[in-house]
Amino acid sequence: MMNWQNRLNRWITIGVGFLVAAALLTACQPAPETKANVSGSETVEERAARIVAAMSPEDKAGQVMMVGLMNEKLQPEDLRQLAICRAGNVILFDRNMQSPAQVRALSGEVKQTIERQCGIAPFIAVDQEGGQVLRMRDQFLPVPSQEEIGRSGSPGKARQWAADTGRELKSMGINVNFAPVVDLGSSAERSYGSDPEMVSAYAVQACQGYAEAGIWCALKHFPGIGKVQTDPHIDGDSVAASKDELMQQDLKPFAVIIRQIPADAMFVMVSNVTFPSLDAEYPACVSQPVMTDLLRETYGYKGLIVSDDMEMGAMAKHYAFSDMGVMALKAGADMVLVCHDYGHEQETHDGIVREYKANPEFRQMVDEKVMHIVVTKLKMNYL
Repeated sequence: MMNWQNRLNRWITIGVGFLVAAALLTACQPAPETKANVSGSETVEERAARIVAAMSPEDKAGQVMMVGLMNEKLQPEDLRQLAICRAGNVILFDRNMQSPAQVRALSGEVKQTIERQCGIAPFIAVDQEGGQVLRMRDQFLPVPSQEEIGRSGSPGKARQWAADTGRELKSMGINVNFAPVVDLGSSAERSYGSDPEMVSAYAVQACQGYAEAGIWCALKHFPGIGKVQTDPHIDGDSVAASKDELMQQDLKPFAVIIRQIPADAMFVMVSNVTFPSLDAEYPACVSQPVMTDLLRETYGYKGLIVSDDMEMGAMAKHYAFSDMGVMALKAGADMVLVCHDYGHEQETHDGIVREYKANPEFRQMVDEKVMHIVVTKLKMNYL
């Protein structure tokens, strides 16, 4: 009886020891990054700094780019491209979009892959303006063109359509819409109108609609391309208007909206058209006078600046991809858009990485931009 009791006590002691050891081991493990423990223990900026500190130069170059994918489901070549470019952000086109369920699955794959690579979820964007610029047309809301909304005489309709569009995009895992267009009198029914006050009123409402839906929007195409004669997709163009004329007309909606809409709720997309009265040498998307001097300093814009697609003829016919990303970032952009060719995406990424490693001033600049991007991402509820 005594031997049995001793053995029992010994087994109880051993069992308790195992339980204590397990409890101590569990206590030593890092807690999962839930919103509750993050908000209770560190600020958004502190969390962002920790995420950025863990990134490699290649990861940081991926954060300051937004790239296109080729397929409706991630194939080996897509996964390889996301890994090679350490992609931090993705834009979708019709080639990627077949049905809402399929897009939702693709967005989930993209988000999981990118978050696993670099520790932060991506911006997943689309151009869903309405009218002629409408992805997955047969499966999406029949969104009217901005011109049609402008003709309605009711700015509230811009808010309603933006909110409806934003909710449908968000349901598919998309968190950025590159809209509204705030150019004056653009072709293809892409403008609310030609009057700056009227365009401002409608665009403010649209921005508010996207905010209600919980996604980012983007004002485009700074400083306004309503006066262009050549489609930038084909080749470069130059707008001959004086600076005063631009300030009173094309630039006015941007100035109004920047004053009224929170900077962390929107992007500004900068065009690849040249405006000699603002910068006689470079297109807007690689121009310091346009992005830094005018957009940042004169208008006080503090949100993210993204270039228009660098693969358009306006840029691709005149500059090397290995240079364009570096040029855009140095001039003031936070993010460079390269949408359609894996080789061009890799060239742009490699150029940014090379300059990052070779140039301490550029390295500091990119680090600041990546911090800005990560903080902006963390502030949106979708994370």
